[in-house]
Formats: sequence, structure tokens, C-alpha cells
Amino acid sequence: MTLACNATRPLLSLLFASFYALGAIAQDDASNEVYQQAPTPSIVKSSGKRGESSNKGRPSSKRDVLIVKSERPSQEKKVTIKQLQEEAIENHPSYKIAENAIEAERGVRTQAGLRPNPKIRYQGEEVGADGKAGKQGFTLEQEFRTNNRRRLLVQLSDRSLETLDWNKQIAVAKIRNDVRSLAYRVLIAQKKVDFHRQLVSISQTAEDKAKAAISAGSVEITQLHFIQLQNQTRQAKLMLTQELNVKEALEKKLAAMIGAPDEPIGEIADNPETLGDDEQLGENETLDAILERSPEIARKRANIQEKQAALALERSPQREIAVEGGASYDFADNTTLAQIGVGIPIRVNNRNEGNIQRATAEYFAAQRDLEKLQLKLRADFAEVYSVYKSTRAEIQAYQQEILPDLEKFFSMSQQAYQQGQINFLEISSARAAYIGSYVNYLEALERLADSIVKIEGALLENSLE
Repeated sequence: MTLACNATRPLLSLLFASFYALGAIAQDDASNEVYQQAPTPSIVKSSGKRGESSNKGRPSSKRDVLIVKSERPSQEKKVTIKQLQEEAIENHPSYKIAENAIEAERGVRTQAGLRPNPKIRYQGEEVGADGKAGKQGFTLEQEFRTNNRRRLLVQLSDRSLETLDWNKQIAVAKIRNDVRSLAYRVLIAQKKVDFHRQLVSISQTAEDKAKAAISAGSVEITQLHFIQLQNQTRQAKLMLTQELNVKEALEKKLAAMIGAPDEPIGEIADNPETLGDDEQLGENETLDAILERSPEIARKRANIQEKQAALALERSPQREIAVEGGASYDFADNTTLAQIGVGIPIRVNNRNEGNIQRATAEYFAAQRDLEKLQLKLRADFAEVYSVYKSTRAEIQAYQQEILPDLEKFFSMSQQAYQQGQINFLEISSARAAYIGSYVNYLEALERLADSIVKIEGALLENSLE
């Protein structure tokens, strides 16, 4: 990432501010040795492969370069966000529910295309009259549906299948977006943990050295300085505990999202700091693309077609013609009789007006529902794009101006403190500015990642709802 190097390079320099709080100790030989062992560190950008770094364009120095890196064991498996997404889709209940709904509708379609079963009926008359068996026989009845009603039922089911297929695609998109968003949050949480862990380590070292200096009789380090360093260490430990808890909760949430709550996620190989490297997304072009490719809009349009097919079905006259035929034997006259019958419903009291009215209202409501969704997407996009645009500018400001300027300010403060031009509180203020800026940078990076995931994912989220 072109800008990430400039952004992260000075950030851990602030961790050594505690050492410079002991700058007064440098007046004696033992303290001077401690001071010489506390060089200003730098964070270098990865060359593209994990574990490798590049100092291209930097002057050579004998000072050690401090690199922020993950505390995960090296033998832990590495996974990409794409791999986590595929695993989540395979295990996610929302995807399986969508597939089950499609399979159920396929059964409905099959049933809609079947013809009614024939009916066979036994019929007996005048049984026992004059001591004889009377008339006995069997009839066969078959119902026929006219006006292509069976075809309309199949068409309705086909439209329902299209709607359900878009439901499945929406579920997949939500799963991908949720996993990607959570993965970025885990990665950024890891950066926070690494930062605060090293802050604790260096703050503790500074506190220990101040205590040793006071025990050795140094008059330059006061008890007030020691108490301030002690409180800084305690605050750093509290912040580390909080960040560890946040990271643990996010990892558990991500593990649950991918359907493997009892398995470790592994180290995620992606880098959130590469987000926003591309040219800024145009507002109008991006909104048009979302409205054009949104699976939610496609589902609403499929639902309109489904309601239209339902209306056509209700408007079709329900004429189920029943035809029956059979034969019977008259035991009194020893004759065989034939029987034929036809039944046709007469549309006098029920012309299906109520169902037609309902289907018509549902059809127009589906059209209004599409308009409602389009307005909602526009409103949601306006909010998300505002976050994206402002946060992207914020990230660039941190990387190009704020953090480099703070590095210069802190370096000048160190020199001024060593020369006795500023006091302990002023050098501590410079240290606090560094900490606040880096934390703000990571929080802005998290907001940028969230906005990019939403924009690129057509504003879909919450796959578990």
C-alpha cells in the first residue's frame, strides 16, 4: 500500500516516549547507557509476502527497526477472506434455508402439472326389493380443468421459483459481505492488540528503569515522574485487556458466521490497509451500478411477475368439468344398464371476485414495494457513501500529513526535552498525541473497510437475520 507505509512507519515511535521521559537520567553514565539503547523505531511496510519487509529509499542505519507483526504462532494456518466466505456459504443456515425453499417450490410446480385422479364409485339401487339384488354397478368419474388452468398454475410456480432463486443469491451476497466485514474487523483488532501489547512492554520497561534510577539516588527523576509512568503502564494494560476481549469476541463471531464455532479461524492473510488504494468511487456511477445489479431489486421484479401470474390465474374462469360413465346390472329384469353424466359449475353466486380483487391489490403493492426499495437503497447509499468519502479522505490525511507531522513533532520534542527546554508533562503530551492518532487511524480504517464492503456488496448485510 503506497500510503500505508507513511501511515504506520512512525506509529510505534510513540511507544518509546516513556524512555525519553527518563531523559534526565542521561546525565549520569549508567542512565546514558540506557538512553543510547532506546532508538526511535520505525514500522516498515510489507514487501508483499508476510514476514518480509523493505527499507528501499531509506538511509542505512545500525539502529534496529521495530516491526509490528501478529502475535499468532507461525505454525497457525493462514486463510484468505475468500476461503472463509466459501466455507461460510457451505455451512450457513440461511443458504440452506433458501435452497430448501426452492426445493419445496419445485414440489409445488410438479404437483401443479399433475392431472386430477379419476374416481371409481360403486352404486346399488332397489337392493332387496322382491327379495332380489336390485340394480348394482360401478361408475368412473374424471375431472377436467379447462381454460389452460393447469398451465397457469405451472407458470405461477415458475415465477415463484425465480423469486426464490433471487432469495438464495441475496443470502449468498449477505454471507459474503458479513464474513468480509468481520474479517477486516478481526484484522484491525489484531493491529490494535499488537500496538497495545508493545505499548505495555515499553511502558513497563520505562517504569522499571525509573524505579531503578530513584533507588540509585537519582535527583533528576522524581517520585511524581514515577507515579505518572506507573499510571501510564496501568492504563496501557487496561487498554490491552479491552482490545484482547474485543478481538476474541470478533473471532468467535466470525467463527460462528462461517459455521465452525469450535474451530480456530487461523491467521487471515488479507491486508485491510490496501483498501482505498484504487481511485475514489464516483457517487453517481456507483449508485447506478448498485441499482442495476442489486439482487434485492431483481427479487422485487421477479415478485412482480409472480403476482402478475397469480392475477392471471385468478382471472381465469374456474371450470372444472366432471365426466362420469359406468354400467350396472338389473337383477330383477336381468338387463345391463349404461350410465353417463357430465357436471359443469354454473358461475352465478361465485365469480371469484374476492380472489381477483386480492390478487390485483397484491400486484400493485408489489410494484410499490419495488419503488420503496429503490428509494431505500438511494437513502442507504447516500449515508454509506458519505462515510466512505469522508473516511477515505481521513485515512489519506493520517497517512500523508497527520502522522508524519506528529513524527517530526515528537522528534523535536525529544530533542527539546533532552536539552531541558520542555518538561516531563510536555513530552508526555507528545506521546499521548501519537497514541490517539494511531488509534483514530485504525478506527477510521475500520469504518472505511465497512463502507467499502457495503458499497461493493450492494448494501446487503445481516445474513443471520
